[in-house]
Amino acid sequence: MPLNALLAHTAERVILPRRYGITPGKSFLYGPPRSGKTSLALQFALGFKKPIYIDLARIQSEEVQGYLLKMHLEKKVDALVLDNYHIPIALPNIPNIVLIGDRQHCPPDFRCKRILPLCFEEFVSFDSKNLSLKTLFNAFLKGGNLPEIQEFGAYKRLERLYEVVCVAFGGDKEMFLALLGFQSQSATPHRIYAQLKPTMKLSKDRIYAKLAHWQDNGVLFFLPHHSKSNAKKLYFADFSLSHLINHNLGAQLENMLFLELLKLSEQSGGMLSYGDSGELLYQDRAFVSIPFATQELIAHKIHKIQSQQIYIITLSFEGEGRVGQRQWRAMDFIDFALGEE
Repeated sequence: MPLNALLAHTAERVILPRRYGITPGKSFLYGPPRSGKTSLALQFALGFKKPIYIDLARIQSEEVQGYLLKMHLEKKVDALVLDNYHIPIALPNIPNIVLIGDRQHCPPDFRCKRILPLCFEEFVSFDSKNLSLKTLFNAFLKGGNLPEIQEFGAYKRLERLYEVVCVAFGGDKEMFLALLGFQSQSATPHRIYAQLKPTMKLSKDRIYAKLAHWQDNGVLFFLPHHSKSNAKKLYFADFSLSHLINHNLGAQLENMLFLELLKLSEQSGGMLSYGDSGELLYQDRAFVSIPFATQELIAHKIHKIQSQQIYIITLSFEGEGRVGQRQWRAMDFIDFALGEE
């Protein structure tokens, strides 16, 4: 495809606001597949008079090099976006450049920024049909948090999700799909390798390297235990991926809770970890997800938790109470994610 055919790549795209922003200068965006990195970069670039967007996966680097030099000498570029950046390219001497790629390819003079899929608040803000919060939450729960996924009909969302996995992970697709069974579980790389080895042909070096790469790029997260250095829990940037295997609603809701707490930690700082009873810990508070909670189930779930303030995130139940010296409050996910504490 001719280079200048790409310049208006997204003039017709609808670009909606995100919780992430790109400030002037040199930025490098990384994150899980289809998380909205390109849309963010284009939203930034389209604020300039002479932006250029190039997808390096579609054009030879030699052609790009010559083209950029020409545009720079002719003063026809004031903002540049290079997508799928993976090899060093002599960049024009302009102040505003956005590169998109795997984190390990970030040049030393660029600000590295991780872009994750939608939080629930963003998902609600994307609604153009004035749907009820309950309807939007059901769509979020079933469809997931990729920015594009609601463009597909309900019957095509799983198909699209599988396509994303196939394209993004290629020959590692089966390994990645197998990981989904560990969602929200205690799972170190060693435990994952030991459980997958009998059914899959893989080496320890390969799976350790892939897990590290996916974690480094925000595809998945190994949440540390608050005091045990070798203990981890596994979560995914797209909580709905478990729909591709045997879906576990409890694991999915916990993953959703983790992502909302991760958003809070990004915005306000603070350490995120988990405790001895599997509770998530943030800013001296404990968070537990129970999809269909009752007073009795809550009391049983939290009796060993040491935190004095405990939040129970549910799909419908609301209430509050006390177990010993511990105060708990139950609220549905909608209220929690929209800041209704």
